[in-house]
Amino acid sequence: MLFSVIIPIYNVEDYLERCIESVLAQSFADYELILVDDGSTDNCSAICDKYAEKDSRIKVIHKKNGGLVSARQAGIRIAEGEYVFNLDGDDAFCPDALESARKIIADVHPDIISFSYRHYTDGELGNVIEDLMDEGLYNKKQIETHISPKLLSDRNMQHLFYFSCVKTIKRELALKHQLRVDPVISLGEDLCCMVPCYLEAETVYMSKKCVYLYTVRGSSLSRGFKTGLIKQLEDVVLSLRNITGEKPADFNDQISRYFCFMCFAILAMAAEGNHFDAVKDLKFLILNSVHKEEIRKAHFDRITIKSRIAIFLMKRKWITLAFYFLYFCKEIKRMRKGEKG
Repeated sequence: MLFSVIIPIYNVEDYLERCIESVLAQSFADYELILVDDGSTDNCSAICDKYAEKDSRIKVIHKKNGGLVSARQAGIRIAEGEYVFNLDGDDAFCPDALESARKIIADVHPDIISFSYRHYTDGELGNVIEDLMDEGLYNKKQIETHISPKLLSDRNMQHLFYFSCVKTIKRELALKHQLRVDPVISLGEDLCCMVPCYLEAETVYMSKKCVYLYTVRGSSLSRGFKTGLIKQLEDVVLSLRNITGEKPADFNDQISRYFCFMCFAILAMAAEGNHFDAVKDLKFLILNSVHKEEIRKAHFDRITIKSRIAIFLMKRKWITLAFYFLYFCKEIKRMRKGEKG
């Protein structure tokens, strides 16, 4: 069996059938589909069982809710395919996703394949989003010189795709590192698996082919923002710093740049959603966590003026001012769009 497709599922009944059907409609059929019902409280459990009755390639795991990491771990433990494909329960494959991976595997048999993806919003397809690297096969030396410097963030704030869902990974490699991810991690969990996979891989194939449709489930900017995102990142810091084996010479610098970027992104998210009530907590959490030191150590070269100013303010511990700067940038952009309209 060539592929194990693993779908972690939690309360996505409105999207799940489309997701499963996108796998069953694949032009390449040598795969198993593992549905991991992570304690869903909606109708997902029944949907999983319904499909398992129809197709012998489908395995279903019903488990107590434990989060995305634990669901993926449960799935990969029973996977039998040579390669693993992760697919989120509200997303979908393009019809030739597995066939595209099969062709590359037949030609060069890489440890990891990274593909492109598209946003899918209210039935509309967005533009294809490609990873940074040129298409082709990268050997160990080329991984070290071209890929490793962009695992977390280079000095220009550029990085590879953090998520694992647009990648095909040899099962032995994915199993080893997926099982090492702490299930408590709920932000940056893909990074904690993918970074050590890249560091251990002997060959990586970068493909421009779009195989994945990422569902944009409406704007969450006006609701559901959690200041605890800052706190959750601390677990990722610990996980990345505990990676064993050979690492890039600038790995610690990349960690600092990544967490500076993530704090900047969370502040920008709060500003975009007008979450003024979150500023006080964000300031406290940033200044009383490991992020304060990571922000201080982070250095960038060619980044936008907006990013440069916001990060300068963050380095000076002026978190509130950074928030309002990002808010006014957002408002100016909105007004300019209004003028054009």
